[in-house]
Amino acid sequence: MSYATRADLERLALPAAALMGISAADQDAALEAASDLADSYLRARYTLPLESWEDDLRRAVAAIAAYDLMVRRGFSPTGADEQLRLRYEDALRWLERVSAGQLHPHIVDSSPEPETTEPIGYTAPLRGWSE
Repeated sequence: MSYATRADLERLALPAAALMGISAADQDAALEAASDLADSYLRARYTLPLESWEDDLRRAVAAIAAYDLMVRRGFSPTGADEQLRLRYEDALRWLERVSAGQLHPHIVDSSPEPETTEPIGYTAPLRGWSE
């Protein structure tokens, strides 16, 4: 399961022009691999598979996938292209902090709902007494 889509990749990580010439299958494979990498961090704290997540996780996965795609295609590691590597490193640091419990993204995992431990009180029917 991928935590980001091709649309997320374009929306959160790379402009459409940078993705031209990269097949949909390659984009999907990079997103899946980036999600697997994210799982290696997330499983320390969450029960997988995740049931829902928000753009913070999508962004991290998209940044990792974007870096992997551009490294494979080729880019200049200096100048403007350096931002790809920095965003990749930022995404890994973010995942490390989530794994360590230092950040708390809105993630719903598949752990079972805890049973309530609140006491339940029962009383006998009223017998005509007033308060």
